[in-house]
Amino acid sequence: MLASREGAHVAIADIDIESAKETEALIKKEGGKAFAVYVDTSLKEEVLMMTKELMKNFSKIDGLVCCAIKLVPGKLEELPEEDWDMVMNIGLKGYFLCAQSVGTKMISEGKGSIVFVSSIGGMQTYPFAGAYSVCKAGTIMLGKLFGVEWADRGIRANTISPGQVITPMTQSMFDDPEIAAGRASVVPMGRVARAEEIAEGCIFLLSDRSEFITGINLPIDGGQVESKMMHTPGRKWGGKELK
Repeated sequence: MLASREGAHVAIADIDIESAKETEALIKKEGGKAFAVYVDTSLKEEVLMMTKELMKNFSKIDGLVCCAIKLVPGKLEELPEEDWDMVMNIGLKGYFLCAQSVGTKMISEGKGSIVFVSSIGGMQTYPFAGAYSVCKAGTIMLGKLFGVEWADRGIRANTISPGQVITPMTQSMFDDPEIAAGRASVVPMGRVARAEEIAEGCIFLLSDRSEFITGINLPIDGGQVESKMMHTPGRKWGGKELK
């Protein structure tokens, strides 16, 4: 929605085509241009077909945001191989396939921006979340590699790492007042993010406002990653607990 308000023509590529069509309808209702297209990003042939559909509708592609993921929690010693593969195929292999396919079209135009959505769970361990942390850490490195390898061809690639944010995937958890308050308490800014605040980071990195930025990872977490030592017991100065 924010991209459309900035003047972008938007393609919503999703395995959940009905949800994608709902987003398409919302954008069109606001007067924007959008279309929904089905894709399973873990399958190369479907990614190639998606790219053809994008080119057919828009003739060129200026920006790409890769944000598909599925979280399958579990202890590593009990994690089924198929759950590991599913998370990695969607959240890492899928990002690579989309960037490779769409990025080659951008290269032919000599300009483009790619944004991968990682997580602060890729910057620090996220125990009992299965392959999630490993997948998101790989996403950060993937963004750095594309950002450096394609920089001289006019293509920028960067990553954002959201902290705690209410999304359809996390909504049920935040519906519990105790969990919601506890999670907000470990964020220096005292709250979790709104989805729009994450989208704003994507818009910035897609736009020409960041035209000399490539290969970075941008945390959008209210300072959570950098505040770990604030929550470490026993930090004192002059015999008093630091707060």
